[in-house]
Amino acid sequence: MPRPWPGHGWVITASAIALSVLSGPADAATFQICRTVDAAELFGRLVIPADSLFRDNGRADDPLAAFNGDRWLLRVETVSEVVIPALQSCARVQVRITGDSSVKSVSVGDNRTFIYAGSGRLLDRPDETEELLSAKGRVLDQVP
Repeated sequence: MPRPWPGHGWVITASAIALSVLSGPADAATFQICRTVDAAELFGRLVIPADSLFRDNGRADDPLAAFNGDRWLLRVETVSEVVIPALQSCARVQVRITGDSSVKSVSVGDNRTFIYAGSGRLLDRPDETEELLSAKGRVLDQVP
């Protein structure tokens, strides 16, 4: 019976680890999506489909962001569907950075506001309600 050459087991282990790291899912961050607070809207649930895009709308603590152009070209996309239940205004979902922005990370310290920007699904686009179109979000940890 042939014997394996020295270090053979280590090479297999190292390549298995490298393969598992390379083939793992894309890094994602926790994202809080909130609907506009309207008493009538709080009684129903709001479904945010997977692959929903949110674009950066400036710093949440800058009242002049809409006027001074403090925006990144950053978009985040929801990884899965999330439901904001009745009588609640916010829910959390995983997101990843998408697009060709020069900015490739965002953290909670950046205090950026994101607004709903449509669906990433071009062929199978879900229905968009007015409530969904007014949804806003913010990153709760870090997207690398």
